[in-house]
This record gives sequence, structure tokens and C-alpha cells, in this order.
Amino acid sequence: MRATKREPHRMKRLLIIALLFAYALQGRAEKPFAPIRHLTNQTGLTSNRVTVLEQDSHGYIWAGTPNGLNRIGGHEVYTWSDPRHPLHGIHVNGLEMDEKENALWIFTTQGMKGCFDLERNQLIPYTPDKADSLLCLHHKGQMYMWQYGPDAQRCKRFRLNKGTLNVETFKQEVTDIRTDEEGNDWLLTTHGLYLNGFEERLPGSDSVTHIATFSNLCLALTPREIIVYNHSRRVARRTTFPHNYRSAGQCTDLATWRDQLLIFTPERTITYQILDGTFSAPSNVQIQNGRVLPESKNSVYAYDEKGKILRFGQDGSIHSLRIMPTEMAQKVGKQQPQVTLLNASTEAFATYGNGLHILHTGTGKSTHIRQEDTEKLIADNRIHDLLTDHTGCLWIATDQAGVLCLQSDNTEDKADMCQSTPTVRIPFITIDGEECLVNNDEMELSYTHNNVIWHFSCTDYDRMSDIKYQYCLAGHDSTWQVAKHNHKAIYKELRPGRYTFHVKASIDGEHWGAESTHTIIIADPWWSQWPAMMALLTLLTMMGLFLYLIIYKFVHPERAIERKLSTEESAPTAIGIKSESNTEEDVERTEETEQTTLTAKDQRFKQLLYTLMEEHIEEPGFAVEEFAACANLKRTQFYTKVKRITGLTPIELLRKAHLGHAAKLLIETDLNIDEVRERCGFSNSTTFYGYFKQQYGMTPRQYRQSTPPKA
Repeated sequence: MRATKREPHRMKRLLIIALLFAYALQGRAEKPFAPIRHLTNQTGLTSNRVTVLEQDSHGYIWAGTPNGLNRIGGHEVYTWSDPRHPLHGIHVNGLEMDEKENALWIFTTQGMKGCFDLERNQLIPYTPDKADSLLCLHHKGQMYMWQYGPDAQRCKRFRLNKGTLNVETFKQEVTDIRTDEEGNDWLLTTHGLYLNGFEERLPGSDSVTHIATFSNLCLALTPREIIVYNHSRRVARRTTFPHNYRSAGQCTDLATWRDQLLIFTPERTITYQILDGTFSAPSNVQIQNGRVLPESKNSVYAYDEKGKILRFGQDGSIHSLRIMPTEMAQKVGKQQPQVTLLNASTEAFATYGNGLHILHTGTGKSTHIRQEDTEKLIADNRIHDLLTDHTGCLWIATDQAGVLCLQSDNTEDKADMCQSTPTVRIPFITIDGEECLVNNDEMELSYTHNNVIWHFSCTDYDRMSDIKYQYCLAGHDSTWQVAKHNHKAIYKELRPGRYTFHVKASIDGEHWGAESTHTIIIADPWWSQWPAMMALLTLLTMMGLFLYLIIYKFVHPERAIERKLSTEESAPTAIGIKSESNTEEDVERTEETEQTTLTAKDQRFKQLLYTLMEEHIEEPGFAVEEFAACANLKRTQFYTKVKRITGLTPIELLRKAHLGHAAKLLIETDLNIDEVRERCGFSNSTTFYGYFKQQYGMTPRQYRQSTPPKA
């Protein structure tokens, strides 16, 4: 009996435990995301109003605001603060990633701004031209950007090719573009339908409102019928709407699913069998005023303003994926919920006033983040854009609260995550307080810009707090720095030279990822470079020359005079044209006058001079220096004393003696004139002739002929 009484109590306990366990599981399923990061203008954003989000191939998150563009690179946000840069202060309302060219297309309220080359970190600009609509089309791996609208009165097609932006203009107003499986472009304009260009309009396409593609066919919808065009620009079939499907002409959106065309109308959803041309309206696909999410590879998703979502799988299955209860959808009223395709397995739906709704289409589970859980982070729950990055984190662009990053708590294998090696990047560096992007492998800096801060981080946003870094500056550090969570490396007053910065990251401190490197070259000071050295050498040479001239002119003035006389020797022509008034009588008269005024000591010195000149008259090396040495006087003293006693400089005195000896040889010997010249120490015939004529009033030949030889 006791065992029978205890059985109900045991069942109650098991039931309570099961309910608690179910409640715990439900709590985890309701909120699998936890806020890990909140970015505002206080943490680097240009504005708290974020309009668009995009992720590039390097893992950076790009956030567009009305006050400029932001690049979130792990721990820090980079903005273009220089007013001269074209990306400074622009109102960004669109971003699109070009995977093939590795570039980011940037759009503003004034039209397309240009393409940002992610490899060179440079903007390929384009002069903005405002248009009503922009359409991105990926065709065979190449991305095309179409700009069109009623106010534009034309259509432009942009294509980026190896860093060059090609622009084509067409005189058409394009409203939609679709590409079939063979790569043909079907262009819908206000004047009709075209295939692969605007050369020829397809027949009967004047009233086409919507288009879709199937295989190599184009399905064109008009208010009354469906026209099927093939790739040869011909009409393959025309199917008029049956009487009970007249509402198909009021189509809100189209999509092709397997061999059917899904037509969404204000009243219901209609399916059109493409192969046999029949219509139907199955009850399990009823969506009023339906819209189609951007097409994924495996499924088609359609939704309505009441929060109902249908997934049309490639296996033919149709699943209802309503993410919020009917009463929540009714609270929204006529306000349509925002829908953003995040990736192939997740869609996020945001509604004003009812929090954030997240749907995992792969598992069919939905999550509702309540308004009271996010009101401090998401002001009024007004969400502009949603993005799921490559690590599974959810990024939310809000109207007043910046960017919120939510990380999923559903980590299946923590050990595998720790053993994986994160990739570290160097988004930018700071040089003397000025931030600049890393444009290439090397960067040259002047010797005054030697305070450098390297900023590095990983773009694994789901585990930012667990990542440690090691770095080393080759050329400065001898070993790696101790692993830390710090994401900056500060170096001050680096000496001139070449430095290579190495950094790597790890989760567990054992498994390290690949290194990222960046090289800088700090130039030598200007005074140690070869132009400065040449300039300094030239300056020293000029100073030495100037100092030599000063000493030569003021300290030893006799040298200047001798220099002048030497110059006169090299210009016999000028000497030869002087006046011939210096006759022998005048010279003898001058000598007699001087002899009467000289002292006995001066007379003896004068006699010594003539004796020395007579002894060394035919020695070619007997110059002023040797003359002064024989007289036991310094050059300056010898110059002054000779000038005072004879009235001639030592050079003039020697020249006069040589000319007298030459005249003597001309008369007493049969030597020719050149032999006489050489004996008398004259190396140049012109100089000898000039001085001889100046002394005797005639040439050496005339002197020999006019004077009889002595017996």
C-alpha cells in the first residue's frame, strides 16, 4: 500500500523536473544571442544613426552613416577624418561588395560615390549622378551596377575591371533586370523588354510590368497575360489569365520555383505551371501582398506584412515559418516589418515596437528578443539594417544607438574553437598622432616621423575577448613580446633604418595563426644624406677659398703683386704695345739719382744683388725664392728691401738682368735667338720678344743687326 501511495508523488516530481528542464531549454532557445559589443559615436563611429552594413572579403564590417563611412576592424573603428578626403562626411545609404574585383561600391544620397579598392585602400571615384534606383547584378562572377529611374531619363551600367570603372549610358529607363541560367540579361524598361542590350525591343512587350527567368526563358507578366520569351528573342507562348485569376495582373512580386512561377497578388498567391501553362492557387501557399526575399541558391522565401513567411524548397516542400504570434503581428498594424536576408540559413525580421525577431530557416527555430531586453541599446527598436558576419555574429544598425553586435551562445565545440588559429590583420597605423591605412607592404617615413603605433586585431568577432597577440619589430626587438590581449604596439623615437613589424594571434596560447607583417623605412636626417653632404663640402670649399683670398690680399700683399706680374708675363701682346719711351738714357739717369740717396749698407746690398744675378744668370731654376735665400732674407723682407733700394720688384730686377744678358749674347756670340732666349730663362718666344722690345725699343733680330759685334 505504501508503494502505491508514493507512486503519484514520484510522478509529480518527475513532471516538475521535466517542466523545469523544458523551461530552461525554452529560455535558451528564446534568446540564443548575447550582446558582446556596442559601438556609438563615443567609441569612434561618425554618427549614432547607422543606415547600412556590409562585410568585405577581409572580414571588416563597413557601417554607413549620414556623417561618413566607418570601417570596423576588430577592436577599433577607422574613419576618414581628413576634410580633404572624398570619403569624409558623406551621407552613405548603400554599400555593395564586389567579390571578383575585391572592391566595395559606395552609394550616397547624391548617387554612386565610387568603388573602394580593398587591396590598395584607395577610392576609385565617380562624379555622383542622382538616380531613383540602383540595382546590383552578378553575372558570371562579374558584378554590374545599374542606375535607373523615371527622373534619370536614361540608364547607366557600371562595371569595375582591374581598378578601372567603366560606365555605359543608355537612353532607356530600366525598371528591372534578370539573368537566366545561360547568362543572358533580360532588361525591362518603361518602353518594353530587351535582351542583352538595347538594340532590339522584344515583340509585344510594351505592357510588361514584371519579369522572371527560368532556364533560358524569360517570363513576362502583363495586366492580362503571361508571355514566355526564349533566348532567340521570339515569343514561345502567350497565356491569358483565366477569369478566376484576373487579380494576377495586380502582381506585387514574382519568383520562379522549380517549374512554377509564383505570382503574389493582394488577395492570394497564384502558381503558374511554366511547362504546361496552367494556373492554380493552392491553399497552403496563401500569402497576401507577398514579397520575395533576395534569391538564395536552394530555396525561395516569401513573406507578407503580417509576419507570415513561406519557404519553397528545391525538394518541392513548402514550410510556413511564422516568426511571431498573430497577436504580435496585429500590434504592428499596417506597418510592414523589415526583412533582411543574412545568409543562406538565417533571416532576421525587425518590427517597430515589438523587438527583434530572428529566424533560423535551417532548423526552423525562431527567436524573439523583447523590447525590454534591448531598449537601452536599440532606441525605439528602429533598425535600419541587419548583417550576419562569417563567424555567426549578428550586427544591428539602429536609428539612434549606433551598431550592436550580438554573439550566438550556441557553441557546439569549445575545444575545436580554441585549437583553431585566428587570422590577424593590421588595419591601420598611427604616425605621430595621424592615422593612416596600410596601403602596401612598405611605407617610407621621414626621420621626424619616428613615433609609430601599429593597430592589429582579428575579425573573429565571436571570440574577440579570448584572443591573445604576440608581436615583434625586427630591427628593434630581439625577441617576441609576451602574449597579451593588447591590440596596439607603441614604438617611440625610432632611429633611421628599416623595420618590419610581425604579429600573430592565438586562442589558447599554443596554436598560433599565420603572421601578418608590415615594413616601414625611416629615412636618414637630411644633413646625413648625400645632397646635404655635397652642399656642405661646397660651402667649406667656398669658405676656404674666401679665407685664402683674404690672407693673400691683406696678410701677404706682395703675393698679389707678383701674381699680377706673372699675369703680365703670360700676356706679351699687352706689354708689346706699351710706350717705348723707356730709353737707356732714362734708366741710367734714374740709377744715378738713386745711387746718390743710398747708404753704404744699401750700396753693398745692391752690389750683392748684381753679383748674385751675374753668377746665376743662366740658371733656369733661379727664381725669387732662391734669390731671397742667397741674400739670407725672408721673401717679404727681400721684396721690401729690393723695392726700396732699386725701385724695382725682384721679378722686374731679374727680368732686367736676363734681358741685359740676352743683349750681350746677341752681340758677343753667334747663338740664334731661341738659344739666347732659353739661356736667359724665357720659356715663351712671344714673352721674350715682348719684353725685349719694351726694354730696347726693337726686336732681338733688329738689335743684333743694328749693333756691331765687339772685337
